[in-house]
Amino acid sequence: MLLLAAFVAVETRASDPLLPMRVLLHRIRAGAFLSITLMFVAMFGFYLFMSYYAQGVLGYSPVQTGLTLIINAAAALAGSMLIAGKLLGRVPPGALIVPGLLAAAAGMLLLTGLPPDDTDVFVRYLVPAMVLTGLGLGCVMPPTAALATEGMRGHDIGAAAAAYNAAQQLGAALGTALLNTLAASAGAAYLAAHRSAAPDAVAVHGYTTALAVAAAVLAVAGCLTAALILRRR
Repeated sequence: MLLLAAFVAVETRASDPLLPMRVLLHRIRAGAFLSITLMFVAMFGFYLFMSYYAQGVLGYSPVQTGLTLIINAAAALAGSMLIAGKLLGRVPPGALIVPGLLAAAAGMLLLTGLPPDDTDVFVRYLVPAMVLTGLGLGCVMPPTAALATEGMRGHDIGAAAAAYNAAQQLGAALGTALLNTLAASAGAAYLAAHRSAAPDAVAVHGYTTALAVAAAVLAVAGCLTAALILRRR
């Protein structure tokens, strides 16, 4: 974060900045950057905890875990091609982005009820959550990518596209680090309060706590994006 702040400070003072601040300060474009960053914050935590849960709690092999996550990838592809791909240009971008963020939030909120065993978990929790988060991601990425460079010319197009990619990477890094730390802290607190708790129960408590926070992040992202993008004339 200090390096990011230093980068902004340098760019605001440079005569020929690599990333002109006008690219980021445009309200609509800022909403696109904000929504994709927070989407990746939540989604990379989601992928991490689903991998932990599937292999550590359910006993899935790496191949089985990968096949489970393919449901999410297929839903994201369907969302981007069949929903966003057909509606982008016909409806305002915010009409895709905000519902996409809220659908992903609903999928993660569903996972806060995960049990520390394998009783109907796949059908009751994993499949609906994978579908909702995938559709949400598929509905968010195409319109945010379009808004990131809309109205740009010359050097600013490359700067905006690079900033959009950097926003995804920044969100992924922050989400993995922050949510994993939160899960570990929540699990440690749960174990301190329940000394006889089974290891799986401790782990699942940490995962569900972090996923609840991820759902809240997406809900907040939806509200902020609505305020920034849906007001567009």
